[in-house]
Amino acid sequence: MLSMRPRYLVTFGFAAAALLAVVVAASAHGLSLNGTAVPPSSGREPTQTLPLAALAASTTATTITVVGSGTATATPDQATVMVGVSATRPNVHDAVAAANLDMSHLLAALHGKGVVDKDIQTQTITISVQTNCCPSVLIGYQASNQLMVTVHHLNNVSGVLVAAVDAVGNDLQLNGVNLFVGNPAAAINSARSNAMTDAASRAQEWAKLASHHVGGLISLSEVVQAVAYAPCGGCGGAGGGFAVQPGQTSFTVTITATYELIA
Repeated sequence: MLSMRPRYLVTFGFAAAALLAVVVAASAHGLSLNGTAVPPSSGREPTQTLPLAALAASTTATTITVVGSGTATATPDQATVMVGVSATRPNVHDAVAAANLDMSHLLAALHGKGVVDKDIQTQTITISVQTNCCPSVLIGYQASNQLMVTVHHLNNVSGVLVAAVDAVGNDLQLNGVNLFVGNPAAAINSARSNAMTDAASRAQEWAKLASHHVGGLISLSEVVQAVAYAPCGGCGGAGGGFAVQPGQTSFTVTITATYELIA
């Protein structure tokens, strides 16, 4: 069993050994414990002397992150038409047969207006029970088939709709017309340029307030949104036609940019 004196000696021995190891490691890397240079054990002269705290700080960049926004508009030149048929009959077989016949007439009318098959896509096919109220009494079945039709020239939309009405009659369903810009690249590029200018201006303002200068761009991300103004109105016109107003589509680009700040 160790006495009190030997215990102190053993503790001091461990501490001395640890201190010696730190001194040897520091000398091997050309640093003393207070951050000044000492000749390295390899005999090479150190190229730079920096305190350990300065070494850590020198690897950390000061940055600023800003959000910039830019907008540009374009006129829609194409449309998607949501159109279909719906037939109600006393039994389900008659309802489906009537809806199929209506659809064949609708497709023939679309083809007659120059719409090709690749621009016609089925959206929904449903069969539902029709009842009276109240009490609930079964009165028949309704079969429905809905299409999304792409019309590549806005001036043709009204003619396509009139042809559909003439082909199907009372069983026709029109569920909306959506206008869009066929090639929005030019408008998006313009909005992107405006957003970049906005972000750079904001970075300069913040840097000035912080008594710094803006350095290089470090990172960049963007979000693009399209908003249609004055969407197409499916309004009855003279002779049962439809008035289509193109309006404008606004493209907004929002960017998040991170710049380096230089003192």
